[in-house]
Amino acid sequence: MKKINYDNIPLGKGIPTNMGLDHVGIVVPNAQEAADFLMEVFDADFDWEVKREPQPTAGERGWSTLFGVHPESYLSHVIMLKCGEHHLTQYIELFEWKSPDQLTLQGENGWHKFSDLGNSYISFTVKDMDQVVKHIKEKVIPKWKGTRFIQDPPMNFPLRGEVCTSTFIVSPWGMWIELTSWSQSKETGKVIKAQQTFEQNKYIGQSINNLPTPAFLIDLDAVDHNVDLMVSRIINKGVEWRVPAKAHKCPELAQYMIDKGANGVVLLTLSEAEFFADHGIQNIYLANILFTKEELERLSLLAKKIKHLRVAVDSVDYLRDLAAAVERWEITSPIEVLVELNINHNRCGASVVDAVEIAQIAKEIETTTGSIIFSGITGYEGHTPILPPEEKTQQTLISHKILADAKAAIEAKGIDVKVVSGGGSCNYIDCLNANILTEIQAGGGAICDLLYSRKANLGDHGHKIGALVLSQVISVPNDKSRAVTNAGFKAIGWHPFGGLPEPRDRKDLVVVGLSAEHARFEGIDLAKSTASEIVKGQANVERGEKIVLIPGYTDAMGFLHKEIYGVRKDLVEHVWKTCSANNWN
Repeated sequence: MKKINYDNIPLGKGIPTNMGLDHVGIVVPNAQEAADFLMEVFDADFDWEVKREPQPTAGERGWSTLFGVHPESYLSHVIMLKCGEHHLTQYIELFEWKSPDQLTLQGENGWHKFSDLGNSYISFTVKDMDQVVKHIKEKVIPKWKGTRFIQDPPMNFPLRGEVCTSTFIVSPWGMWIELTSWSQSKETGKVIKAQQTFEQNKYIGQSINNLPTPAFLIDLDAVDHNVDLMVSRIINKGVEWRVPAKAHKCPELAQYMIDKGANGVVLLTLSEAEFFADHGIQNIYLANILFTKEELERLSLLAKKIKHLRVAVDSVDYLRDLAAAVERWEITSPIEVLVELNINHNRCGASVVDAVEIAQIAKEIETTTGSIIFSGITGYEGHTPILPPEEKTQQTLISHKILADAKAAIEAKGIDVKVVSGGGSCNYIDCLNANILTEIQAGGGAICDLLYSRKANLGDHGHKIGALVLSQVISVPNDKSRAVTNAGFKAIGWHPFGGLPEPRDRKDLVVVGLSAEHARFEGIDLAKSTASEIVKGQANVERGEKIVLIPGYTDAMGFLHKEIYGVRKDLVEHVWKTCSANNWN
């Protein structure tokens, strides 16, 4: 046999821009059973799936010509799994075909013999082969029928300048799976995420005085109180409660509220929705309008990742573009659609007449293609938040009458309106009294700041302030005429609705101005001041002292921070990442 001279093979002359192996595709008898095995035994992560009906067939799709399969066959189920942390080479795609001429193999469990043409296997790298063999014998083989070792004990051989230890097991569907361990490389590699030892953040359990500043704090006692209050008022009345996350942009804080009763989140950008989905949030309402083809494709693919994706539409064109994108990617779970109405906020939203047309077309698409599901209507009373209480109540009722009229008009066409979603923290009590909404979108009231507590009057309804910022005094002149901390509007935000922040614990200090990096304080003489007259005093603080501030409006602040510290009695209990930590918008 002629010896190959590898020195003469030109390097870097292959296909341009090659980034490496992407995934391995395998045809299996039952995709779900194969996925269950790989997820349980090898800690593979579910990535996405597509299920198809027998119609259209491969012949009708043109696949019989393209792939050479039987024209009456169809690809019933496809599941993609991720089996490691690297962005390439870690994916396995499982295909389940139904075909009249499908070959039934006669080998062990109906799989190829190792010597057969077309045989394939997959290989996993492990750190401790002895531990793996013991686990498979005790935990895997007794549970998964048909699973067995091919080689026990494993074999050892030199390869790539190391010693490779290798063994094979047979999967329940008959495929061979190799397990390898490397004498040197295993020491530098990491086990997959599911098996990594959790490393507790160093600040957990510490006083907030040990935190770097400025820091975004969430008072968990206050949040627990507010969430319990909203659950008792909203959910216990039979209304769904969905929490907007625009104030904090933190999946873990959103999940904290979902675990206590909320049914999902409201997000306003596609990037946020993707970030939240990647961090385990399974019920997302994207309450915004997308436009570009690339955005619609990303939105469609997002539906593969989570259990429940809802979007708002306010035009027929957008509805059709959305449906076409979903159909193209053959999404397993249809995207739920709410028709958005303009209820006097004069931002996005259709008129009642247009909403009826959009609903009719949405229902038609649902019936014919199933790519979307029409669920109902939505609207946002964004003009009401800080109106005086009586006027806010009146304007909320006027806005909700538009929703009620739209619901009646759509149902007059024989279309069921299951969801009427709207409201916000500032007017959620008025929304409950109006008795039109089936779902209330209220998130700011759960964490609560100066705007929600005072200008929206939630403090009068029992809400406690939970959003805080920790700052540090960096400058105090000798005459103590002022003090300066390191939390300016780039840390605490600024919005005219919210106004300037206030110290939580220091009634003898007042914030008189914000610049980009700094907050400027002056002192108050409490002994001489009255309710009607504030008498200026000295700023009795020292350089290095920590001051907890209450932000004016968290919506203008949360996106500025990469981390949120969940604290209880000023001790750190959680450290959560926000979208900003990954440069998401």
